[in-house]
Amino acid sequence: MRKILPVLLLVLLPLLGYGLFALSQVLRPDVVIIGAGLDGCAAARSAAAAAPDKKILLVVNDPVPELGGLATVGGQNFTDIRLWQGRLVTQGSFGRWYARAGQFYNTGRLAQIIKEDLSRFPNLKILYGHDIEDVVVQNDLIKEVRLRKVIRQASGKTVWAENRQRVKGKIFIDATPDGRLTRLAGNPLSTGRRDWPPQFLPADEREVARQQAATLMFQVTGVQTPPRPAQIGDWEFVRDAKGSWGLAGGKQVFAGNPQVIAFNDKYGPQGFAIKPVNAASNGRDSRTWWVNCLLVFHVDARAHDRDAGSRRYPSDTLPGHLTTDQAWQKARQLLQNPEFLQALRQFKVQDPASGRWYGFGEASLVLDSQGRPVVGQVLYIRESVHSPLRQAAGPGSENTGFAVTARQAQGAGAAAAQGADAGHYDRRIGLGYYMMDINAFCPGDLKAAGSYRWPVTGHLRPDWLAAGGEPVNPVYLPFAALLPARTENLLVPGYAAGISSFAWAELRVLPNLAVLGDAAGVAAARSLAVHRTPRRFTGADIAWLQQKLEQFGARLDK
Repeated sequence: MRKILPVLLLVLLPLLGYGLFALSQVLRPDVVIIGAGLDGCAAARSAAAAAPDKKILLVVNDPVPELGGLATVGGQNFTDIRLWQGRLVTQGSFGRWYARAGQFYNTGRLAQIIKEDLSRFPNLKILYGHDIEDVVVQNDLIKEVRLRKVIRQASGKTVWAENRQRVKGKIFIDATPDGRLTRLAGNPLSTGRRDWPPQFLPADEREVARQQAATLMFQVTGVQTPPRPAQIGDWEFVRDAKGSWGLAGGKQVFAGNPQVIAFNDKYGPQGFAIKPVNAASNGRDSRTWWVNCLLVFHVDARAHDRDAGSRRYPSDTLPGHLTTDQAWQKARQLLQNPEFLQALRQFKVQDPASGRWYGFGEASLVLDSQGRPVVGQVLYIRESVHSPLRQAAGPGSENTGFAVTARQAQGAGAAAAQGADAGHYDRRIGLGYYMMDINAFCPGDLKAAGSYRWPVTGHLRPDWLAAGGEPVNPVYLPFAALLPARTENLLVPGYAAGISSFAWAELRVLPNLAVLGDAAGVAAARSLAVHRTPRRFTGADIAWLQQKLEQFGARLDK
């Protein structure tokens, strides 16, 4: 009889609807954050600080046991900041981490800075290496997320492991780069640039639109820098306050160098291209640099190999799309092609004063113990999905269907009662600021002006140039940007925030996402305190939120 009972339990439990999840422990935190990029870490920190009597759980949904996401394990250590009137407007959690790490930093050091910061809060726990396998929703409320362990195979493919974990919470925060929780909870979403004016959308993108190209960061040595910071041609060599180097340049090389043109002509149709370079040393005095220059096209950020055949896999993908696993593997393989390094070495500039060459003329790839290029452990996703205000947000809705519109981002004012964003002032939860930096959506975009030209924003959206070009002022970020269309107890500071695709071109950079993360964490604390879901917040709730954010060091005013 003792031998029969366990067998009967294994047979009966799935039939009763419990499945393997019934056999796992149930965690019951008050706030659950999925995703541990700067947005998720900021949300966790702010929630823990604002609600010290509540339990906060941060779920790292990458197969890497470190915090920071793209900013750390992804290798994107060139911090995209833009000063306004000589000052940094993205304060709060990001401002604290930035002050310690610098603009160009050692990725492991930043991960440690964030971990030390979050460890100050005994009510905050971290669960590493688990992703969402299922979501239980009742009456537009998330009741439970069902997590499962993820691991990366030697090939680079991320797969499910056996360990499962049930988590029942009260408030949930989606800080994933693919809007995974928002999507699986049943909220309507707009993929990629589908909300663009129809005259700027290719014919095959009226129903399902492309997302901006992804990138795989990689490491090199042998980068040559001048003795001191300098502007040489279209290249800028700078050092941050910590003494670390960063560089940006190569537009002329991209547009005119025969080897680079030949590489992009050959590999563009295969879904890859080299763009002008951003790169940063991996901390002060490091000879190793992280490089951002390899575009990977046709990636659907929602699509992961481990979800194939399940409802988690998107049903509206474009023909020929790549999963994130396929893109990561193919990009790493391309780096090993000798033609890639030959093209990369063309990104150099000669100083007319000294005659010396600087840049990547002598660069070499850093290889791991298996002889493979050292790359970011997660793909640099630039765009995935956007949360509309209502159910429908098709072509032409970028200025009507979202909490932050393209017009508001481009035409933000210099003060409270000025500009296209003035209506957000009373419900502002932070400031967002950068250039409206579109990366290409398909290889043809690189030559849409008739020949290779960078950046692509102007020739993809000539109406933007006619309206004034780059934003002059920061945009007020409204509380509504954190709200999905349907789910009551979900806040979205990540990629699926309520921001139109073209406005996202400005707000997608990590400092802006951390600002949204701070607001989501404090809003979660307020929701628990007043027993009111974020969608039901009153003016008094928003005022409390604003006061608490400023207390935590956020900047809300221009």
